[in-house]
Amino acid sequence: MNKTLLKLLKGDESKYPKFIEANYPYIIEKLLEYWGTAQMPPYLEELMISKRGVNRQGFPAEVAAELWALNSFYEALYPNTVKGLGTDVWLLDKDIARKDWKEPFFHKAKDDKS
Repeated sequence: MNKTLLKLLKGDESKYPKFIEANYPYIIEKLLEYWGTAQMPPYLEELMISKRGVNRQGFPAEVAAELWALNSFYEALYPNTVKGLGTDVWLLDKDIARKDWKEPFFHKAKDDKS
């Protein structure tokens, strides 16, 4: 068990990716390298959903489950970062965004009483 990764997981051994560590040690190395950086969300996404365009078998179920759990944990830990882009635009003031989007449409509809 990698002590640094366990520390990043807040010491929660139940979240530790033991199947990944046993079968894909290079993934553990990348997790440690990317943790807390803009590279982490896209890396996790690529592991979960390959964009390579090649018909791939995928990871064993245990590894896939650990990847999904790690991704959920990471998103909860860093809720405002998505795909390394910084602030998640969907977390911004949704009421203002809705108002700006709807207003021109509804004003036009009221004015066009034809």
